[in-house]
Amino acid sequence: MRWALMQRTSSTMTSNTDYLSRVLQRLSAFRGEAELNPAQVEERLILGPGWIGAIEAGAIHPSLDVIASMLSVYGKTLTDLADGATGSVPYINRSIAAEAVGSDLDIHFAYARHDATYRLLQASLDQFTQVVLTLRNGLAQLSRQNVSDEQEKAIKTESVASAFLKAVELWPSANPSDIWWFVVYRAYCDQYNHPSEHSRLDFTQSWKRTGGWALERILERHYGTALAAHGINLVIADGERKVRLLAGINIGHRLEADKMDVLLTVGNGAAEKLIGVVHVKASFAERRTDDVPMSQALVDAGYISPLWTMDCKSTPSARPVNRGELGAIFDGQGADGRSAKRKDIEDDGFFSACFSYNKNTRATPEAYQARARVFICDFSSPNDSFTHFIVSERQRVRTRLGI
Repeated sequence: MRWALMQRTSSTMTSNTDYLSRVLQRLSAFRGEAELNPAQVEERLILGPGWIGAIEAGAIHPSLDVIASMLSVYGKTLTDLADGATGSVPYINRSIAAEAVGSDLDIHFAYARHDATYRLLQASLDQFTQVVLTLRNGLAQLSRQNVSDEQEKAIKTESVASAFLKAVELWPSANPSDIWWFVVYRAYCDQYNHPSEHSRLDFTQSWKRTGGWALERILERHYGTALAAHGINLVIADGERKVRLLAGINIGHRLEADKMDVLLTVGNGAAEKLIGVVHVKASFAERRTDDVPMSQALVDAGYISPLWTMDCKSTPSARPVNRGELGAIFDGQGADGRSAKRKDIEDDGFFSACFSYNKNTRATPEAYQARARVFICDFSSPNDSFTHFIVSERQRVRTRLGI
């Protein structure tokens, strides 16, 4: 079966559990033959209390070097261990794996102290394999010789963006924010999806930058052509181009080019002019201290300044829910249960609008007189509320600023 090592089923999990159980029983038996208790082994190997007991109980999966060290203490070898632990090992223990449940998939991954499961509806193992292979095959380009820092950034960015766009294409009814947070992020952090020479990297740290770049690329790839049809450029600009575009505006606030995410411009070459900035964020937990004052200044000066977010937020658990931070709305009745982040948008107008790709977000009610509104989008078509908003705002900017 193709990519069986990544696909969990009840039979393969049982087989792996049986095999591991036999290995652990052999380790425990060897310790008994050596007449050592767990504390004595831990002292000899300079391990903290509880490690040997946890390994023998299957609560911790030891690496090969730990197993070899334990065997050395017992006067045994890996050959001795293998002689009594025959049987097939059907899959590698990955950071993310999928299990078919009827016409759905259970996505398994570690989440803090939990062995977490996310149920992805109307999805198949073959589709899961396509998504992960898209990521893996893209990242494989990093193994080329003499890859520069800029090339490495581009390869990682494009690999993540392509995997995500493949996923939302295959699973159009899924929550895009869930795909980002529970599938693509977890697959990126699986070291086996990267070339072996990168195996010692901290992929959670690498993701913080790569994920941000990839979101900008996703925005550009999904909406670029649709906005270009209306004469609007969606641009991930280099530093020089950003500086040139910023030199053409005066909004009474110092704008730093490297703090600007995706630019909205009209015209080309020397005639290109900035009409706005899209602030791209995976979650509200990300640093916004630069975005808010910049966005306020842009809005006050009449420019377009929307927030574009996956609104990812969940609590570690066995069955995590990506609830986001924009769920509660104000309907004019009873107490106002909205988050401070939502009030920043609707009441204070720190951004000219907010576009969330988390289906658990609630759109601003039509009857609510908000300074800026929250919209819900997906990736089914670029001709959605984001495109309509930018096109409409383009007309307003032309009228107000003459751009």
